[in-house]
Amino acid sequence: MTRGSVAPAVAGRIQREAVPGTVAAALAEQSEHESMSCAHAARMRGEPLAASAVRFSRFLLLEVPGPWGNSALDGKHIEGAAARQLAKTAAAAGAHVMLIRRPGRHPAAGRAEQRSMAWALADAAPGTERVLWGSWREPADLLELDLAAEISPTAQAVGPQRLALVCTNGKRDQCCAIHGRPVAQAIAATGWDTWECSHLGGHRFAATILLLPTGDMFGWLDPRSAVEVVRQFDAGQLVLSHYRGRAGTPEPVQAALHAAAVRLGDFRRDAVQVSSASPVPAPSAAGWPAHLAAAEVDMWQVEITHEPEHGPAVDYRMMLIGDQLAPAFLSCHDNSPKAEIRYTALSFSRRQ
Repeated sequence: MTRGSVAPAVAGRIQREAVPGTVAAALAEQSEHESMSCAHAARMRGEPLAASAVRFSRFLLLEVPGPWGNSALDGKHIEGAAARQLAKTAAAAGAHVMLIRRPGRHPAAGRAEQRSMAWALADAAPGTERVLWGSWREPADLLELDLAAEISPTAQAVGPQRLALVCTNGKRDQCCAIHGRPVAQAIAATGWDTWECSHLGGHRFAATILLLPTGDMFGWLDPRSAVEVVRQFDAGQLVLSHYRGRAGTPEPVQAALHAAAVRLGDFRRDAVQVSSASPVPAPSAAGWPAHLAAAEVDMWQVEITHEPEHGPAVDYRMMLIGDQLAPAFLSCHDNSPKAEIRYTALSFSRRQ
């Protein structure tokens, strides 16, 4: 992992006549939007970015080039009955459905079935990390997919295995479109197979990206820092200041991995592994801070193994505590503030 980060670029004022759909137009919109956005507010209140990756490790990606709605299966591009059945099948398989499209301008399109489009089933679970590709034309084609099936190693021969998904779903939250579009175009120029995608979770961390098939997520990116993130990733490092965690990993585990990497000063991908994680009873509330003493304390014990570049592996134990953040508006469209839990390391010791 790489602890440092490229400083975010400061967007200057762009002339209002910037061509719609271009990076210049997106940056102009970003400049006007910045002071009132959920992403800007989250930065101002210092909300932690670490340990915010989504809970899914399996993803169904559906190419849909036209304008998107609030959700992937809202019936806009896949008719209602098929959308409902696909949503039910995906939920049973623990798969998160997302729409994808290539970066760039997106003129209004007719029905999605008018041409053959790509679908991909990605599994980011450790030990699998593969993407199976295919094509679809009619919604009925999607209902034939086995979303719970094991993805064969031969899947690596049928399509790209190095994907960068950038959330640009402005219908869900304008921060994603405004910050995401320039980032998608910047990453596309690096050689990654890049797609804009629908909701990834964490609008306030825009621009946010998901790398597949590993499931690593990053946030608060601009074009410059995004290019640095994927460059370091290719070199086997994680840029911690933009790292949200790995999709499908429990939040306490994400927090423990992040804290251990900082403590050990080792930012290599997979240098730190969790062997076990479990909730534990909290000790007596006497001496706890007042805001914790009055509530149930959420504590976890996490066993960690560090594989240094040289020498044998070393085992550590970490104790974490979950603390509720102050309620805040987590999306530009929120009507009421919400509170989330973040985990902090209380102790970190070498196991004997």
